[in-house]
Amino acid sequence: MKKQITKRLFVFSCYQQTRRSFVIKVSNINYLSIDDLDKNLNISHLDPKQTLIQIFTGLVLESEVKNIQSIIKNKNRDIIFLGVTTAGGIYEGSTNENSINISIIEFEKTTIKQAYFIDDNEYNMGKKIATTLFSKNTKTAIMFIDGLHTNANDVIDGISSINNSIHIAGGLAGDDGSLTNTFIFDNSGVYSKGSVVAVLNSDNLNVFTQYHLNWQPIGKTMTVTKAYKNRLYEIDNINASEIYKKYLGDKIGNNLPFSATEFPLLKIEPNGIEVCRVITHQFEDGSLLTVGNLEEGDKVRLAFGNIDLILNDTKEKIENYHSFKPEAIFIYSCAVRKVFLQSEIIAELEPFNKIAPNIGFFTYGEIYHHSDNKNFLLSISLTTLALSEHDNNEYYIDKNLKNSNHKRNFIENKHYLVLEALTNLSNTVIMELEEAEQQLKEQANKDYLTGLYNRRYFNEVAQKLINISKREKKIFSVLMLDIDKFKNINDTYGHIVGDDVIKTLSDTITQTVRTSDIVSRYGGEEFALILPFTDKNGALNIAEKIRKNVENKKINIENGKIIKFTVSIGVDQILNTDKSIDQALNRADEALYIAKNTGRNKVIVN
Repeated sequence: MKKQITKRLFVFSCYQQTRRSFVIKVSNINYLSIDDLDKNLNISHLDPKQTLIQIFTGLVLESEVKNIQSIIKNKNRDIIFLGVTTAGGIYEGSTNENSINISIIEFEKTTIKQAYFIDDNEYNMGKKIATTLFSKNTKTAIMFIDGLHTNANDVIDGISSINNSIHIAGGLAGDDGSLTNTFIFDNSGVYSKGSVVAVLNSDNLNVFTQYHLNWQPIGKTMTVTKAYKNRLYEIDNINASEIYKKYLGDKIGNNLPFSATEFPLLKIEPNGIEVCRVITHQFEDGSLLTVGNLEEGDKVRLAFGNIDLILNDTKEKIENYHSFKPEAIFIYSCAVRKVFLQSEIIAELEPFNKIAPNIGFFTYGEIYHHSDNKNFLLSISLTTLALSEHDNNEYYIDKNLKNSNHKRNFIENKHYLVLEALTNLSNTVIMELEEAEQQLKEQANKDYLTGLYNRRYFNEVAQKLINISKREKKIFSVLMLDIDKFKNINDTYGHIVGDDVIKTLSDTITQTVRTSDIVSRYGGEEFALILPFTDKNGALNIAEKIRKNVENKKINIENGKIIKFTVSIGVDQILNTDKSIDQALNRADEALYIAKNTGRNKVIVN
């Protein structure tokens, strides 16, 4: 214990030399055991109204956690504290295992309010947190949520539905990577489900949050096609587990979830935030449980970490703390990040130790508040909450950390540039391949002459619409349309003029119908249309507009000649008994046949 105190006093002394004054008083202490904590922790003198204690314990058994909670409560029954089991501790720029880290922060101008919440409906839990604890002068909320039994994404969304302007920070409890049981605790008890929350209320408290990720996307962009909250079933209509096996191989695919924690799914939010989703469980049906929700339609890519790029990103972002002048920094970093970086995790944490007292833990998910008033549950990231009651009008730069006169040269940090260039090259090639693939798909689905859907794709879309019409009990109609005496046009003027007639008809139809209507060149001079949510009378009106517009069209050909042409149209309605689009089209085709045999240039409803 003596060694730990000596280190704390030395670090605090360094900060006093670079700062003019401290308002917040911070004491970060590492205890090697429960006995060490019991013998040496002294909190009896602290003011409960303006003191917050956070406990990050690497001792994760329920009996150990209950002992820790009981010791702290007995030493000061009125003190506000919240604690969490971890996947490792973060302490003054370093890490530790199987010990207890405690942060005691005494405010001068800030008061604290704390409570425990539990609700089977996690969204409602979030709403209760916001309505119960948040007030007009709440500046930030620190939350610890159990890591295995509570959908933290829904909790955060519930909070946001009431108030999304208050900074929230914290993380999901860990259990040293065993994924068995995690705990949170406060003055009232120890819990394996729910959330403990402390809010800081002040008119003077300054808050700064930031996140670090820099995991690199790889492979093609995919679409989540079946998911429910944090359970992922299918991507690109393929079983979620099979996606990992397909793109990362059998060794990864056959050993989920632990084999793929370093290869999360990455999606990019509209505001540019990169959100990773890590797998924590594989179900028998091959579906996967993720930290955080995914929605059907989300665009995702597999991602991987590169140590050099990750560390360089953190070094660059560390500059953002200087003008804020934090007096305390709390760090919440993903356990997967620690596993991936291994010994290099120290290189990522050390820069924080040169700015302000810092402490935190390795989580099963990180809570982050973005500057555009959006709350997120993240994975694989490192998030921070920096606090200060200092007068921020007093500008401060540590010249030892930030040298604006630094000169660039052709040797320094060249490997970072190479890695970034190669990553960018890889992603650019993938994007170009995806664009080419999309163009090929579009070309395969469209008629070369008119740009309309071809018969194959029309039938595919039509079958889906039939299923919708049956399920929603909505009326759909179909049109079959044919150019009158088209053979005579080709024989008289040639196929080039014939093609012009077909293109003119195509343009006339698309300009006449609604954007929701499906138009295809069904073959030769024959066209087929589906009119959603339209009965026979409505279809008749649209068909008549098409017929009249075509009749009024004039095509200029060589030598100043002008030709005109007409169409015949058959109309019918999709029936609940139709099993395929062919049945409805055949009836419309019968009406078309009648129109042609009774004078042409007319519309017949079957």
